[in-house]
Amino acid sequence: MKAFSEVRGKEVLSNDGRTMGKVDDFTYEPDHTIKSMITKMNKDVVEDVGEDKPLISSLKLGIGVEQIKALSDKVVLHEPISELYKHFLEVFEDEKISSLVGMKITGSQGRNIGKVKDVIMDTDTWGVPNLLVTINPEVMDILDVEKPILSKTKLEISMNHVGSIGDMIMLDTSAEEMNRVIKEVPIKRS
Repeated sequence: MKAFSEVRGKEVLSNDGRTMGKVDDFTYEPDHTIKSMITKMNKDVVEDVGEDKPLISSLKLGIGVEQIKALSDKVVLHEPISELYKHFLEVFEDEKISSLVGMKITGSQGRNIGKVKDVIMDTDTWGVPNLLVTINPEVMDILDVEKPILSKTKLEISMNHVGSIGDMIMLDTSAEEMNRVIKEVPIKRS
């Protein structure tokens, strides 16, 4: 498991040792699986992957996660740079993992629970099992969570409790019911 913030900015290498760029984002599907990694391409390799150099901004390309061979200090891909064009995917703004960060989380009864601080990614299955959420102070009593003195309380909330994602993330349970869920299925506290 890796937090999105841990992976963003890592160098991306093709299997022939070329530095392609850096991880910018990931895209996800409605079933909470990750579809592609968005790479902010280095200008010197853009033409090598069959794309035109943009005039002003950097080129960002989506590459299917099945092309990721290894993810540690760097991201290593299966293919050489000359073959990667076959694996580019279209990227839509509303499918980006980064679009979830900062979103408000609301319980099914409309109570504001908190905000998404980070997104937890399972890099073995390429799923999104949990959201790391900063909990609002007034909800901590309902959730029976200790209030830290110097920092904010963060909980990992399972994507299984996400009812819908729009302007905010709506859970399928109320803040009051979350207390029961936390007790029955322990959620990692940060």
